[in-house]
Amino acid sequence: MKLLKTLAAALIPFALGATAAQATDLWVAEPGADLLPDRTRSAPDPQHPPTNYSPKQSLAPLVSALQPAVVNIHVEQRVRNEMMPMMEFFSPFFGQQMPNGGDMPEFRVKTGQGSGFIISADGYLLTNNHVVADADKVTVKLSDDREFEGTVVGTDSRIDIALVKIESDSALPYVAAGKSESMEVGDWVVAIGNPFGLTHTVTAGIVSAKGRVIGAGPYDDFIQTDASINPGNSGGPLFNLDGQVIGINTAINAAGQGIGFAVPMDMVTPFLGDLKENGGIARGWLGVGLQRLDADLAAGLNTGEGDGVLIAEVHEDQPGDKAGLLPGDVVQAIDGVEVADAKALIRQVGKYRAGEDITMTLLRDGKVKELSVELGKRPSERELRTASFEPRDMSPGPSHSPLMKKLGLECKSAPGGGVLVSAVDSESPSAGKLRRGDRIVEVNGVRIGALDDFTTALHKRSKHIVFVVQRQGRRLFVAVPRP
Repeated sequence: MKLLKTLAAALIPFALGATAAQATDLWVAEPGADLLPDRTRSAPDPQHPPTNYSPKQSLAPLVSALQPAVVNIHVEQRVRNEMMPMMEFFSPFFGQQMPNGGDMPEFRVKTGQGSGFIISADGYLLTNNHVVADADKVTVKLSDDREFEGTVVGTDSRIDIALVKIESDSALPYVAAGKSESMEVGDWVVAIGNPFGLTHTVTAGIVSAKGRVIGAGPYDDFIQTDASINPGNSGGPLFNLDGQVIGINTAINAAGQGIGFAVPMDMVTPFLGDLKENGGIARGWLGVGLQRLDADLAAGLNTGEGDGVLIAEVHEDQPGDKAGLLPGDVVQAIDGVEVADAKALIRQVGKYRAGEDITMTLLRDGKVKELSVELGKRPSERELRTASFEPRDMSPGPSHSPLMKKLGLECKSAPGGGVLVSAVDSESPSAGKLRRGDRIVEVNGVRIGALDDFTTALHKRSKHIVFVVQRQGRRLFVAVPRP
């Protein structure tokens, strides 16, 4: 059983788990900066503890200053009532009307709750994506009992964050961002949130670990804390003792106590402008396949094990290809930050926006080389699974896409559906398996209607590509190793 999970299942029954503005236009780390859109108005300072406050004596002044900016989030979703046949049979109202004399209503409302925190005086706030995902109505309640209807402005499911906007006639209390990278294991932290509906609950603890990978996505880099986090804390802030947010409380270990996880603010702050302006985040993308550099590979490439990440594949016409990256390159650092494994490289690239330039330090043929790369936009998870981001020929005539060339095939759409093999390279992986004249009707379990279906199905990741062909009136299965 997977023990590590987001709070979504327990917190929200229905949740399963244009130049972009600079982040400083929306949220800043320095107290006193102007966050209001109307620059003619005087902006208040973010909430912060008194100058004479000492955490050695009490955290009360810190909590008192920060609580006004922490909010309770209530969500509603309208869902269709669908009863399974056997459940319907055993229902006490089977074949009858409901007790009120009417039929069972077609829809019902599911509710849930979470936490959040205001990051600008004009009403922007952050929470978890899983708190507001699929919600039809979002209600935000402040510590002074004022309630506002919230509008979800932008989300990023990959790191589970959402930006919500509320409208107020007056400036709202807000908190400032801190630098999560500067936090060290053992530093004290404070969490404020809405666990189990107990509003504005305060817990304290330490940073237990950094850089935790819990299987939540490609950018796993969680702060682990023993400050008590429970269902309802999702989306709430994790503060340092200066009153700055250094993390968003997101996940728990269902089998343990005192083990909670927060998204580091350094993964969030640079992209707030993207969320505000575009509704999503365009993270950087190289377009390469990565491989762990084990001892044998390291020896063969004249480097040491763990000295970087091996580029095993460079996708055609992607940013890495355009910049001159080659299979066999060993990436050692990005903008001076060492990358010891593939996850570290992916996380580091993900800290940059699409369109930004990075400098890659790599080892090629035993020599250190630096290469500048302009990053592209990371494809969606579906595009990554099917490799549909790779270039391919969609013309009605014979196809010459890169993967087709590697397979040694030329194909064209067949009348009545499927594709017709028009040529097979005798030195290719397909030789002796597929033949000229074969009609391909299915690839990797996907039924083929035309050439575009065929090219998409070919890119479904698998060790072998399984074709179903019609040949001389017979139906055959043919497996070809993926080149």
